[in-house]
Amino acid sequence: MVYGPPAAGKLTVASALADPAGYRLLDNHLTDDLALRLFERGTQPHAQLVTTLRLTLFRAAAAEGVNVVSTFVYAAGVDDDYVKAVTGVIEECGGELCLVQLCPPPEALETRVTLESRAMRQKLRDVAGLRDLLERFDCYAAIEGTDLSIDNADLSVDDVVERIRSHYAI
Repeated sequence: MVYGPPAAGKLTVASALADPAGYRLLDNHLTDDLALRLFERGTQPHAQLVTTLRLTLFRAAAAEGVNVVSTFVYAAGVDDDYVKAVTGVIEECGGELCLVQLCPPPEALETRVTLESRAMRQKLRDVAGLRDLLERFDCYAAIEGTDLSIDNADLSVDDVVERIRSHYAI
């Protein structure tokens, strides 16, 4: 699971990591976008549906031995139960959750958040919204058990992917 604040480069890194390694990519926006067809973001039904969809996908992949690279914006204290649920689903199927935190500084996020490439996935695209989110939630906290954190502000995608591959022997 590649996690970090919005605009950290999670999907870019996960995409570059997944394909050559033969892993499947599970972009967190896929489930969020699907749930938005029924419920408003931030509502309880939306959150429950997103969680159900993601856990179902993780369970199916783990049960069949399919390696997955996923992305996730983690907010400490808010998402801890979700992380425990994902970990439980993967481990009960004999899999292992490997955590990679991307943590470029806020200045790098502010530069990236306005990039046009973010528009096609209904991602956060404005600096004010990013600042508000970072003030309300601790998106820089590490998930318990994370043993690889990367400040990727000045690293190429290939360099980040190589660090991940090397660390986890992929």
